[in-house]
Parts: sequence; C-alpha cells; structure tokens
Amino acid sequence: MITNTCKNVRESDTSTGAATATAVFRPEVYVGIDAADLRQVVTFIVAGESPKPAQGMSRETLVKRIAQLLKDGFRVHCVYESGPTGFALARELIALGADCLVVRARSLERHGRRRKNDKRDSRQLALDLALHCAGRTGLLFPVRIPTPEEELHRLPAREREALSDARHQILRSARGRALALGYRLPKEWWRPRVLPKLVPDLPPTLARLLQRAAASAAAIKEQLDAVEAEIIAEAPPAPVGVGAITAGVLDREVLDWHRFKSGKKAGSFIGLSPSEDSTGQRWQLGPVDKHGSPRLRFWCVEAAWRLLKFQPNYRGVIWARDKLREANTHRGKQISVALARRFFVDWWRVRTGRVSAAELGFVFKPVT
Repeated sequence: MITNTCKNVRESDTSTGAATATAVFRPEVYVGIDAADLRQVVTFIVAGESPKPAQGMSRETLVKRIAQLLKDGFRVHCVYESGPTGFALARELIALGADCLVVRARSLERHGRRRKNDKRDSRQLALDLALHCAGRTGLLFPVRIPTPEEELHRLPAREREALSDARHQILRSARGRALALGYRLPKEWWRPRVLPKLVPDLPPTLARLLQRAAASAAAIKEQLDAVEAEIIAEAPPAPVGVGAITAGVLDREVLDWHRFKSGKKAGSFIGLSPSEDSTGQRWQLGPVDKHGSPRLRFWCVEAAWRLLKFQPNYRGVIWARDKLREANTHRGKQISVALARRFFVDWWRVRTGRVSAAELGFVFKPVT
C-alpha cells in the first residue's frame, strides 16, 4: 500500500558501526507543485535558503529534475493538491525515492489581498511543506494515495454516477423543452408504454426530440444496468433496505475499511460531523461540516431513510425513532443525518470485524 510520508529520518539514511550509529546528513529540498494537465508550476526551497522563483515545466521535466536532485544526494519532499490530475504523479515521485504528499485542496489567498495565481499557490505550498516537515501541524491535510489497483476497483462506482447523471440530464432537458412550449409531460413520459400515447398530440418537431431523448436514455440505461451488475457481483451481503448497490459502492469508495483507526475518524471521513462556533464561555454546534467524501455522504443519507422503514430492530433506528416522534421537519432532517453517520460508523465496525451485524440488529434477506 502506498502511503504519504514526510519523515526527517529514514532507516536507509543511517549506517550502524560496531558501537554507535552515525546519521548520514542529506540536505533537504521542498517542492511545491501547482499541478495541471500540461504545465506544472513548481517552487523549489532548499533548506535554510529563500524560495527560488516559481518555474513552469512539463511533467516529464519535473520528474527529471526530481531524479537529478535525488542523484545529487538531496532528500526531496514534494506536495501538490488533490484534483483532476489524480495520484499518478505522486506514485511516480515516490517510486523515484522522493517523499510526496497529496493534500486537500484549499484557498491559499491570505489577508484579503485577492491575489491568486499558480506561482503564488506553488510558493505557499512549498513554504507550508517546509513547516509541515519541521513538525508544525494544521497547515497541510494529506489525503491517502490509493494504489492503481484500488483506483481501478473504484471506477465502476464513479462510472455509475456519471451514467446516472447523464441519463437524468437528458430526460430533464427534454421535459423542460416541452414545458417551455406549453406541454406538461407525465413524470415518466419516456417509458415505452407512455410516450407513444403522447406523440399524436405533440408538434412533430417536439415529438421527434422526445423520441430521440427517450432512445438516448434507454441506451444509457443499458450501460447503467451493466455497471450495476458488476457492482452487485462483488458487493458484500447487505441488510434489507441498504441494498447490494449501496453496500458495493461503500466498499469501492472506502477501498480499505481498516484505514480508520476509530469510529470518530470514520464518521469524519464522510463529512457528517457537526461544525463548531465557540469562544470563551459560549459553545455552539452548527450544521455538518461536509469536509469529507460527498459521494459517501449521499449514499449514507439515502440509506438512513430506508433503514427507518426496513430495519426497525437496528439500534440506530431505535435511537432515531424515539427522537423523531416529537420532531418537526427540520429536526427530522437533522436526526436522519445523525443516523446516516451512525450507520456508517456501525458498518465500519461490521466490515472490520469489530462487531457482528446481528449484534447491531441488522436483518438480512433469507437465502432461498
């Protein structure tokens, strides 16, 4: 498993004599990278010196520069923000022997100056990396670097999301075109038994548009069904109401359930922990912070509403049901979000073997 590292001492950097161990000194270089598809903007900082001017270069040139620094005896620490460029660059730099952090993207604009560009971003990343490696916390928030196999395993879940969004967009757009012309279509107008009944009463141009949209949506639905079948085939047994697709997507998005050392870390990963605004004697919790995986957050909240209906003996539902009796609509949504977080933590405990599903009150569909 590939992990992020930014340690000051490695085992390979020490040589042990007969009586004592003498550390081998290696000068350090901190590299802040504003990563992009074609051109990387890079700032180098040699330990004890001021930052060098930011430079633009291709990915191949960057890799060659890092390799040369390593060959010259430097210890190289790199950092860039997570985003569309993914983790391939980080894996390549780690394979060379450099330390590389991929960190959560954030706004680097400071003091309200409203100055933001690639050079400033790379420079600030390099400065924060130097402090991070010196032991200062709270500047950078590294994310886990998955292996290529894990990223490939996650692809069907992401593909399903893209196909579903594309299908709904096509159908919503066609219905909107009809509404703009004064024709209100039924909710499921694209179904084979519904659309032929609507066509005779519509203008020919609009009818052809709807037929093409329905055909496109049907083709996407076939691909969607194939992807869902792939997810279901490898999904773990799921409680009634949770469903095989939800359980399969959770497994593919988390990748490794053992990555979380506690339930608090697992709950924080999906961004359903409360925000806080406290000072002095005032202590106030607010809405969820949403600092986590939006995909897992969506699936867990959806599962929470189904659990309320299909899992009456689940201990999380028992806890939520008592609170929902006297709750208004707003409070009900808050309780459902709390139930979603509780379900994810409990499911983490099940998937890591800390507790059995039966102990939590989950009911599974009988095997026939």
